[in-house]
Amino acid sequence: MMFNTLGLPAPLVQAVRAAGWTEPTAIQGKAIPVILQGNDLIGNAPSGSGKTGAFLLPGFARLLDGPQKLRALVLTPTREHAAQVETHARDFARFTELRVGMVHTASPIANQEKVLRDQGVDVLVATVDRLLELHERTALDFEDVEILVLDEADRMVDMGQATDIRKLLKLLPETRQTLLFSATMPAELNRLAKEALIEPVRVDLTSPQPSAGITHAIYQVPKHLKIQLLDRLLSRSGEVRSTIVFTRQREGADRLARQLERLKYAVATLHERKSQTERERAMEDLKRGRLQIVVTTDLAARGLELAGVAHVVNFDVPPTPEDYVHRIGRAGRPDAQGDAFTLMAPEEQRHLAAIERFVGRAIPRVMLPDFDYHLKPSQLQQTAIYDDERLRARKAAIAKNPYLAGRQTMPLAGAPRPTSPNSRSRGPAAASLRPKPAATAPAVARMKPKGIAVKVNPVAKPVVKPVLKPAAKPAAKPAPKPVPKPVAKKPAVPVAKKPAPKKAPPAKNKK
Repeated sequence: MMFNTLGLPAPLVQAVRAAGWTEPTAIQGKAIPVILQGNDLIGNAPSGSGKTGAFLLPGFARLLDGPQKLRALVLTPTREHAAQVETHARDFARFTELRVGMVHTASPIANQEKVLRDQGVDVLVATVDRLLELHERTALDFEDVEILVLDEADRMVDMGQATDIRKLLKLLPETRQTLLFSATMPAELNRLAKEALIEPVRVDLTSPQPSAGITHAIYQVPKHLKIQLLDRLLSRSGEVRSTIVFTRQREGADRLARQLERLKYAVATLHERKSQTERERAMEDLKRGRLQIVVTTDLAARGLELAGVAHVVNFDVPPTPEDYVHRIGRAGRPDAQGDAFTLMAPEEQRHLAAIERFVGRAIPRVMLPDFDYHLKPSQLQQTAIYDDERLRARKAAIAKNPYLAGRQTMPLAGAPRPTSPNSRSRGPAAASLRPKPAATAPAVARMKPKGIAVKVNPVAKPVVKPVLKPAAKPAAKPAPKPVPKPVAKKPAVPVAKKPAPKKAPPAKNKK
């Protein structure tokens, strides 16, 4: 399939070829014809699948004929991603008269107001907070907007931008075309999609299964040894190149970059506190080989398109499965080959279990044989043979039947379980000991001297002899049953003998 077979105008096909694109990706081939027909669309595809071209090219095709007004809005979660989308938009619009602009909170709002009023734009790439701010200052008018694009919508929801998006929806014309693109569809995003789109067409190309060209591995290591293990992993391959290391927070990214610099690596950080110029320079240096490692965060890395990434390292286990998908997407470009390593401390196990449930498979655990994990031999063996699926199955069984939690300490023989304190004292335990010497004595006699088998019998006999039968007899002697009988006779004797004096009349007859 070629771009000229999708119904795109000639200027856009020419721009695509000039940008070096030869064939459309899967999401582009399915989404472009739907958008050209004017339908609302929900596009689910992993990072690096070409979603940007899937909405820019058909959107520009619909805007070629019409007045020069603000007619399309493209919302992105971060300024980094906004800059990435604007670059593609300018490349696609080079042979057209469409005007492309960008606004976000990293630039002075006064300069953005001047550009919007003096020059004007047809397509505006923006973050939602700055867009609402410019509308409040009457620098923008939304009455002519025909197309609204929500790019990386799941990240916008994760960042708490759903409320601002709902405010924006009330300001836009109801006749607009709405396009939503995302790598995942959390519950909050589904609710937002029902409010923003009308009878959308769904194009779902997401698959939780890892790409076939990417090698996934989990390295279990104590938290304080992560930097040493990362150094060993990087130096093991000989030449360190095109490596992205993810951390959760900006402070962790800066600290890790300083540690890697002390280990003589060429490192740069990429997070929200860096200027746009510094970010662009770091990305360009990584592509050209002047940098070996870029340390970044989930917030800053969304939307990055880095070709030829050799290694993706999760220095911290991502807190959500969606973040894991997006991180691995940096190396998961079409037909890409690379490694995705995750360094997991014991306290991060719960996050990894959720990731494995999401991707539908267990990620292999790997240990370096020549690395000192500061563990005891028993702990090292337990970690090496760790089976997460068996652990999850056992936890599920214990949740249904808490008695199973102590099953390992109970005898494996099918002895009856005591049901009351009396049953414990009467000797089921002693009875259960009787068949054991009988069953094991022949086997013991074959392998060991007979004296050992003889010693077993006296051990069992003392347990049987003091069966608590004599203890039951003294308990029966002080039975107080005959005591209440005389107590019952006392009131019966005096009540029956009182009427005896009534026999006096026979004495009078004698006289």
